[in-house]
Amino acid sequence: MNLISGNFPSTAAGDDVGYRILLPADWEAGERLPLVLHLHGAMSSSASLELARPFYEDLHRRGAFPRALVACPSTPTAGGFYLDWPDGASWGTLIAQEFPARLAAAYGPFTATALIGASMGGYGALKLAFADPERFAAVAAISPAVFPGETQHDVPPANLPSVLGDLHRAMTTGPGYVANSVHGRARANAGRIRAAALPILVDCGAADEFLLHEGAAYLHGVLAELGIAHDYRLVEGAGHLGPQAGERTRDAIAFVGAALASVRQA
Repeated sequence: MNLISGNFPSTAAGDDVGYRILLPADWEAGERLPLVLHLHGAMSSSASLELARPFYEDLHRRGAFPRALVACPSTPTAGGFYLDWPDGASWGTLIAQEFPARLAAAYGPFTATALIGASMGGYGALKLAFADPERFAAVAAISPAVFPGETQHDVPPANLPSVLGDLHRAMTTGPGYVANSVHGRARANAGRIRAAALPILVDCGAADEFLLHEGAAYLHGVLAELGIAHDYRLVEGAGHLGPQAGERTRDAIAFVGAALASVRQA
């Protein structure tokens, strides 16, 4: 797969936004592909797609990931968080609408769209998917930045270290904490998510240094309560990063690949 990098002037962000995409080396204009939006974590950038590139390429060689365009925009942590800020950039709108539209103009139309994200990107991926479940073929979240509580005041201080505390405060912006939360969107759109039969993967290490496994377990309980089918993987001994992170990323990509293959066969 060819790695292409660039920038585009974003109306939603009010600035140029960097991105990287993976595209089959022999792609020709007119070939329709699925789109995978690959959302990076905090303190990172679209360069994270370069780290994941070997997994996409290996899975494709093995027949576990289809020909696809994989795209990752650079989203800031402070002032970003995949949120729309009333007095600033609209990063949620950029990911959900503006960036895919630009990709479609150059490489589309796409046969399907899927989401994959880690940490902050897992939060963004789940939030987008649960807001518009009919639109997506699958969503896979690795160590997603979700909290064990559904209101701003339900979350224990121990679950709010460093940048997670910043995200927690940032979620009060715009439509408010519940509307910006993965749990809130799951509850608001539960019927639509069930009807869409959206394939959902929530994967987290059981020894996550930031206690994100507690948020993942809480989300698992909410989805089960709502009757929303999903794959929940709690990996014993695994931390937020560490030696198992690569294999878990590979497994998440394979999950998305299987969902895209089902769409292609339908």
